[in-house]
Amino acid sequence: MSLRMIEAVFTSETLIGFISDTKSFESVTDEYFQILDLDRDGIISSSELRRGLNRIVSVESEVAPEEETADVYKAILERFGEEIGRDQFRDLVSEILKAMARAFGKSPVIMVVHCDGLIMKAVRHESKQGQ
Repeated sequence: MSLRMIEAVFTSETLIGFISDTKSFESVTDEYFQILDLDRDGIISSSELRRGLNRIVSVESEVAPEEETADVYKAILERFGEEIGRDQFRDLVSEILKAMARAFGKSPVIMVVHCDGLIMKAVRHESKQGQ
């Protein structure tokens, strides 16, 4: 997965539209699940989640210090458990994108994101739909 950053313009509809296209969304979340499941046991452990989730979702070029993200991971693990299966991971990603969509609202957002991250995948998905 590339750590290159790119500027993207999107709205909440970009993220919701991506989630709504079940086939595309499942394909992308399955791809990310494979990337995060380092030991290939079909489960993402809490340590695997901590190592990789920031790369998938982050809009920053640097990983936030552990003390800044501890509450986020605690909430995720309380909601989904210490071991996350493929369907739970899909639900987690959906919840994250929906929360972002609510936060951004309907106004266009310009943001620097990971080139291969979720937001960029959503932007590319929207672009393909408009063709």
